[in-house]
Amino acid sequence: MLSDDLLWDYADGFLTAEEKARVEAALANHPEWRERLEAVQAEKRAFHALPLEKPKPGFSDRVMAAWATESHSAYVATAKGKDWVVYLVSTVLGLFICVAFVVAGMQAGPKTLPSGLEVPKVPELQWEQVVGNVAVQYGAYLMLAVLMLKLVERYLQQRRALDRLKA
Repeated sequence: MLSDDLLWDYADGFLTAEEKARVEAALANHPEWRERLEAVQAEKRAFHALPLEKPKPGFSDRVMAAWATESHSAYVATAKGKDWVVYLVSTVLGLFICVAFVVAGMQAGPKTLPSGLEVPKVPELQWEQVVGNVAVQYGAYLMLAVLMLKLVERYLQQRRALDRLKA
């Protein structure tokens, strides 16, 4: 029923009359909690005994400047960089080009090696059955459009965040 937070609130005088009565009843029955309350009150007295120092002029400005520098460097360290969109688009285009060369190589007919052995032909895929379906075509276009819009949105979010940090 009792907790350290409740004892701190009791020592600070933040409890209602009902809560205060319940805490006092629990303290009367549990000596270990009375010892904790005495420790809390001793801590409070130690806090009040500390001398208060007036900060030097410009202290808050230095703290805010340090915080801004720290938060900016933490953001830049976690970000992938300014032009991650360019790298992503380049990678996707590179993959499309590689796939085109692989498919072209697979569609080539059988080849004969210098030793007279014939390399078996790779089975041809019936692409018109796969991509001939109208639902697949429109679904692919829709998916690409949504992905590109998401990509642009992320790029603009990052640009806005960097602009806010620079300001």
